Amino acid sequence: MTNEEQLYMKYLERLRLKLIAKYVELGLRALGKYEKELEAFAGPNKLIMYGAFHSEYMEHGREPGKFPPREVISEWIDTKQGLPSIFREKKNQFIFLISRKIAEEGIKVPNEFNKGAVVSSVVDDFLANDIEEMLNELGVIYLRRIKSDVVQILRAA
Repeated sequence: MTNEEQLYMKYLERLRLKLIAKYVELGLRALGKYEKELEAFAGPNKLIMYGAFHSEYMEHGREPGKFPPREVISEWIDTKQGLPSIFREKKNQFIFLISRKIAEEGIKVPNEFNKGAVVSSVVDDFLANDIEEMLNELGVIYLRRIKSDVVQILRAA
């Protein structure tokens, strides 16, 4: 991994941790899939952060129309803290009721449980603050490389 790619990974990890902190701060952690599925990749001249499929829904909500996958609702009931015990006792009925409500009404964001901007607020802050710091560090790497190249040219002459 090049010095640049190491630097990119350092800042992508910073972004990943900020995304997780925001998601936890907003009380959206249920299954932990979001944080587990955040994956950073740095290549030459690019930074990529892959996220969980449901990131889109956390950020923008969900349009009505189709039932969500049954297993997702089931897993949510199993792991969500603070649900009344009846949710687990009558799990199949609640899976159907929750799924039907989502299919009929969608999920509006922002709402009382999700203020929205889960991803965009963190990315905006990252672009406004962290990128400049990263570019400054990147400039130091390039200056060292140029200085080394100039020294080699002068020695060869």
